[in-house]
Amino acid sequence: MSCIIEYASAKNTPQIDIANLKEKSIRHLNLLTDSTLYFTDKMKKIALEIGDREAESFAYQISGSYLIKKGEITEGFENTIKALHISEELKDWPDVSTICNNIGVFYFRKKDYKKALKYYLKGLESIRNGMYESDEITLEQRRHEVSMLLNIGEVYMKWGHNQLGLKYEDEAYVNAIKYNFEEEEAYVLAIKAQIYANLGEMEEASSYINEAIQQFEVFEDQYALCEYKLMSAEYYFISSNLNMARKQAVEVYHIANALEAMFFKRDVCELLAKIEKEDQNWKAAFDYVTEYNEVKSKIDNIEIETRVEKIKSSYESEKHISEIYSLKLEKEYNERVMNDQEKFIYVLVFIFIVSGIFIYFLYRFYRDLKVAYQKISDKNFKIEIQAEEIAAQRDHLQEYVELIDSKNRRISAGVNYATRIQNASLPIRSNIEKLFKELMLFYKPRDLVSGDFYYSSGILEGEEDKMSIIACSDCTGHGVPGAFMSLIGTGLLNEIIKVKHITSPKDILENLHTQLQMTLKQHESFGVQDGMDISIALINYTKKKVIVSSAKNSWLYYQNGRQFVMKGDRRSIGGMDLNSSAFVNHEVDFSEEETYIYLYSDGYQDQLGGPNNKKFLVKRFRELIDEIHHLPAKEQEKALLHRFELWRKQQNESQTDDILVIGFKL
Repeated sequence: MSCIIEYASAKNTPQIDIANLKEKSIRHLNLLTDSTLYFTDKMKKIALEIGDREAESFAYQISGSYLIKKGEITEGFENTIKALHISEELKDWPDVSTICNNIGVFYFRKKDYKKALKYYLKGLESIRNGMYESDEITLEQRRHEVSMLLNIGEVYMKWGHNQLGLKYEDEAYVNAIKYNFEEEEAYVLAIKAQIYANLGEMEEASSYINEAIQQFEVFEDQYALCEYKLMSAEYYFISSNLNMARKQAVEVYHIANALEAMFFKRDVCELLAKIEKEDQNWKAAFDYVTEYNEVKSKIDNIEIETRVEKIKSSYESEKHISEIYSLKLEKEYNERVMNDQEKFIYVLVFIFIVSGIFIYFLYRFYRDLKVAYQKISDKNFKIEIQAEEIAAQRDHLQEYVELIDSKNRRISAGVNYATRIQNASLPIRSNIEKLFKELMLFYKPRDLVSGDFYYSSGILEGEEDKMSIIACSDCTGHGVPGAFMSLIGTGLLNEIIKVKHITSPKDILENLHTQLQMTLKQHESFGVQDGMDISIALINYTKKKVIVSSAKNSWLYYQNGRQFVMKGDRRSIGGMDLNSSAFVNHEVDFSEEETYIYLYSDGYQDQLGGPNNKKFLVKRFRELIDEIHHLPAKEQEKALLHRFELWRKQQNESQTDDILVIGFKL
């Protein structure tokens, strides 16, 4: 593929040119086009001129990846190693770690475990160097460290050093759980299962692989489920637990059928045949063997067709080379004949050379002029036809523009009206302020309508103690889908609290979870698997206590100027959540000390921006609350808005998600 692209005007600085070239080289690498090398070569040239070693390393990385993917392994690796040396000189540890990881993966796939281990260990050392030198260790650095530990353990397992592999996987497992890296946790469990299987401890292997399967079911990763459920079935078969082996294998059989994954289907048919044979179910064993042979035959046929295509392509290439060689011989022969003729003419008819050349060029000029005139006439005719087509298309497009404009006006009117409906469903701020000594409410939807909403019951009637309930919720999605969920959540909370008179926050969450599943028919195959993360606080003014229970969302409270961080329960409201643990109530006494409580969604901490275009993160959010919690509520809201806009505008990022922060003083 070839293309001609203008990069930047003369006003652009070299840094802007490099930024543009980085973006274009990545885009063309993903498309695997030859333009990738054009952009990286241009980037290297500019980087060398201005001494930008980081950009030079980046150019070598991208060109190396492209060449390796195209099969030019030697040159690709040379570029990758050059990038590695530059990044090591710059002590750019994240870059060094990434490059080492990519090289390690390449050697791992080639089963060269010694070289794979060398680069994985070097990558781990680099990421830890970066963490040591960083002012603040980010979750991305922690995730990278867990990935490197996981990879090293897997290499040791494949190499037969099972105890060493187990050591690294245990360390990866502890960190994955500590920092809530659920996907990495699932892969660690799967690798630990293989290690225990290698050690002959089949009961441990089955336990770990089944735990990994539960994780992958949450992620709905069907191919991972096929691979690891098949592994689980094999472990049960080795342990002579035929019933469990059959159950797991049949599940893989159905998933493989749905995915049309022939390799998984072939392997599971072979295993099912062994299971039925061991259980002396001869007919079932025969049926699975028959199906195994049919699937294997299909796979073999596909491989044969692939080989035939390669042979055909090779034949066409050789044929093309042969034709070029024949044309070259013919050209050489014609050149020799012409040379002989010229010599003969020079000897015999020198006197006619000048006139012959003149006539020849005159004839060529006339012929070329005639051809050029015909081409111009043809082009003029095509231009006239194209002009008529363009005029017709312009009129047609104008109709579409008017139609789209009309639809946009109707959609905008509908969304604006939906905004009014949602605002009407939210509690009136002045009514909430009557419940507290001071109320801070920072509510900033990403779109016109929001998936975040707040709820207030007011003073609950019919209760012995004077009480009220306030909630902070983050629904699945944002915009119109999130707004629908917020309206459903508000309605269900009113029914649970004001109709059923349930006031315990943990019981409210349990009822809300059940009611939302019923409302959205989530137990049915056609049900909507959406939900929400929500914190609910019950304020008992009589007993001077606050009781809080939270689904996923963390929350904060202050007493004597000290910040207390409270983690939410690891359950969401709604959806087919496999975590069945009960919600927990947390009690805070404000009878003797002035208390400030903060409930919030994850929108503020997930906002992209800042000097490195990264998330604001929960640590920075808590530090910000710590800085401003002593200010009046209105000043806190202004400070939250100012810091948010400052962070976002550093990279000119749009708002990432809906934002809701509620703080109240008791």
